[in-house]
Amino acid sequence: MLLIVVSFPFASEMVKYLIEITPIKIEDMTVFSPTEFIRLKIYLSLILAILISHPLWYRGFYNFSESGLTEKEKKAIVVSFPLGSFLFLIGGLIGLQYLSPYLIEILLEEEGVISANLSIYQSIKLLVTISLFSGILTSLPILILLVSDYLPNKKTLKKYIYILIILVIALGTPEPSMIINLIFLIFFAAVMEVTLLFTGTENAN
Repeated sequence: MLLIVVSFPFASEMVKYLIEITPIKIEDMTVFSPTEFIRLKIYLSLILAILISHPLWYRGFYNFSESGLTEKEKKAIVVSFPLGSFLFLIGGLIGLQYLSPYLIEILLEEEGVISANLSIYQSIKLLVTISLFSGILTSLPILILLVSDYLPNKKTLKKYIYILIILVIALGTPEPSMIINLIFLIFFAAVMEVTLLFTGTENAN
């Protein structure tokens, strides 16, 4: 909560930066309610606060579960959390700088959207969502490799990973977008299948 308050004054600069990397001009955007821009600033402040504070979440999770973990599980968590976070940040930055603008441009062309009618709140939220999806996509192999030793076979692992993927896509997309959902579902599934090839024969069907 404190980080949200601290981040809020910088949210306007974040909005300007995010708009600059998109194919949309700021003068072609609009707000559809008096509170829309305030909601956008709160949303960006929340995302930034989570990104900054997430190491504390890991520490709390580890401290809570440490007494019930084996030495192997402790080592796996100690390695996976920092590496997963690093991959998430790298994937998120790549998604923000390259993938998000590209997908938004495709959406504008394919859906015939009139730029002057675009909501600044929904456009920025979609941009951030694509970036977060990219970060999750990059760190997904670490999650799969981490849990693969604790499930009986690859079929069970696939079931849980697909459930997780569907939940992430359903909850993470700011508005119903079949194109975005389909694109990331394909990428998530492809990454999962490739990663499963390296999980070892002990999990084979």
